[in-house]
Amino acid sequence: MGADHNTPAFFTRLKQHRLYQVTLGYAIVAGFFIQIGGRALPYFGWGAAVPAVIIVLLAGFPVALALAWMLIEPQDPALYTDWQKLHWKLGATITATVSVLVILSGLYAWKLSVRHAQRLAAIQAEATAAPASFNPPANSLVVLPFRNLNADPAQQYFSDGITEELTGALGHNPVLRVIAWKTASTLHNSNLTAADIGKQLNVAYILYGSILHQGEQVRIAVELVNTVTNYQLWSAHYDASFKNIFTVQDQATAAIAQALKVQLVAVDSPANGTSNPEAHELVLKGRTLFNKQDVASLAQAQIYFERAAALDPAYAEAHALLSRTLFVLTQRSDLALQSTLSRIRAEANRARTLDPRNADAWVALGNAEASSNPPDFAEARAAYRQALAIEPSNAGAHNAYGNLLPLKQALAQAREATALDPVNKDAWNNLAVDAQDLGDWPQVVEAAGVLIRLDPQNVDGAFLLANAYQQLQQYDAMIGAFERVKPATSLDKRQVKAGRLTYQAVHDPKFRRQALAAVKALARHASNPAAASNLVQLYLALGETAPALGALENL
Repeated sequence: MGADHNTPAFFTRLKQHRLYQVTLGYAIVAGFFIQIGGRALPYFGWGAAVPAVIIVLLAGFPVALALAWMLIEPQDPALYTDWQKLHWKLGATITATVSVLVILSGLYAWKLSVRHAQRLAAIQAEATAAPASFNPPANSLVVLPFRNLNADPAQQYFSDGITEELTGALGHNPVLRVIAWKTASTLHNSNLTAADIGKQLNVAYILYGSILHQGEQVRIAVELVNTVTNYQLWSAHYDASFKNIFTVQDQATAAIAQALKVQLVAVDSPANGTSNPEAHELVLKGRTLFNKQDVASLAQAQIYFERAAALDPAYAEAHALLSRTLFVLTQRSDLALQSTLSRIRAEANRARTLDPRNADAWVALGNAEASSNPPDFAEARAAYRQALAIEPSNAGAHNAYGNLLPLKQALAQAREATALDPVNKDAWNNLAVDAQDLGDWPQVVEAAGVLIRLDPQNVDGAFLLANAYQQLQQYDAMIGAFERVKPATSLDKRQVKAGRLTYQAVHDPKFRRQALAAVKALARHASNPAAASNLVQLYLALGETAPALGALENL
């Protein structure tokens, strides 16, 4: 009987060799192994083997079909010739060999995938662990609080005061970028490395120092360290009498400029100094109290500055600091601003007459002109510009000047203020508000976040943050903004409650009735400037335009 007559039709042969059943069974088994492997292998840390398992199973499919074809005998094997039976056995042997090779190849592929995954993980870990390239602004530095080597902690005011004065002297150099004393003072006795401080403040150099004050003698030791290389760039020590301390500050400033290889701008002998040690000591004590900013400390600082000015009427810095203290007291106590402005202006003018290069005097004068009734913004801007021309690193001058400028320029001044004085809450608040007015929502998120971190009780930060997240359509973060603050007063607690409900209503209208009730309750305090602007924001968020316009009258 011929071969053509003995060979069944193709599909009949597929059925005889049960290839349909093999295909279905293989698919079920392979799918089961893929599902189990995808879940179990990662649990044992073999996640990289999952692709290899899938590849092996896919490659094994044609092998399974070949094995079925070769090894499953047809229903009527008598129809096949001896040659076909030999072909059958040869095919079975080849198929078995190929199956072994496929399995070995799959195992090898899995091994390679594991190695690749390990290399990738190592590269990612190295990239994560490797510090980002640190490239701070050239000639930027921070003067850390000098260590008080006296056994008496009560002498801390002396070392702090001298450090603050040296910071101001270095800030007069336009080539240098000097971090404000307010920020530097937070690093008292810090255990951070030079590199850590450099990255935290984005500065290239740190000036460390120590002071020993015994009687009329003062010993000052200083060293300048590069934060990128951690190498000491320069060091020196000075022995002098207290009455010659300003000469020592001049010498240190000149030496630091020389070590940094920058030009030291020629300045006359410091006219803001004094030859009266008692007056100088009173100013140093007053500086420490002024920096505390509470009413009791400011009142005592005023007394010290007045006494210093009385001991040495030509002491420009005493007059300038007295002017600044009086102004802050009008903001924080019941001292009336308008009745005190004439004295604030007189003390500032006295200081700038004695020393035209006293930046504190120009800032105080700018504050007085901007706060007069009516305000003279042109004169105030001129005074702030003069202060910045004298001391470009004066963060307070940048912040105050920005309040009187168009928005884009104001934003630039606020950014500079926060860079020079990263713990200055007023500067971060100005930056957030300016960015909000310009619609720079990512900048608002950053600035408001820092503001809340610096002052968790500042509920205005939550309102700024919520508004920014609403514009960015990040609704969970928008509502969560009010969980990040810790209101201290009953009014602030009402503001936070109204804010949370309002922004919940923005996202989900079912809260609208509760939100409106909370906002109306807050409206009873509309005459309070602390709540008025936030009240306007809440009305606008709820689409209540008419009440928002009414609340604007209280701003």
